Amino acid sequence: MIALWVVIAAIALTGTLIAAFSQEHPVHFSTPVKIYPVSQEIPGPQCPAGVQGAIGQSAAGPVCYQLTTGITIKRVNDLHVERATSGGYAVSLSLIPADGKALTRLTRSAVGRPYALTVRDQVVAAPRVDAPITKGRILISGNLTRDAANTIVSRLKGRTAQSA
Repeated sequence: MIALWVVIAAIALTGTLIAAFSQEHPVHFSTPVKIYPVSQEIPGPQCPAGVQGAIGQSAAGPVCYQLTTGITIKRVNDLHVERATSGGYAVSLSLIPADGKALTRLTRSAVGRPYALTVRDQVVAAPRVDAPITKGRILISGNLTRDAANTIVSRLKGRTAQSA
């Protein structure tokens, strides 16, 4: 009889631990993250006069990402670094349902183009979207190192590179 209670307790504890570790961890951004389709990338450390854009870093150096109408994200269901299937690391964002629907509408119109994720008008990442994002999950990949992926997460949370 005692053995039965021990087994039941062990199963209950295991279930609790699995549930605790598999739950998403909501993140409320201190500064909203804005996601914009990029219409043009203009090399240089500042945007030309009259261009609605944000400055970011590309492989070739500073770039002005010319932006079109986007969406604002104030919180996500989950934000974390994970191992990428192609090697390296990736940043995963799981959007709340309403924002996921807005992102689906936004990404249907500009497949194949980069999308700028910005915080305080600075581009944190500008991944290319290969297909409409229909499940409310953004995966930023591209052979990132763990440090680079952690830096993206910190910047999305509103921390500057110096305080990350």
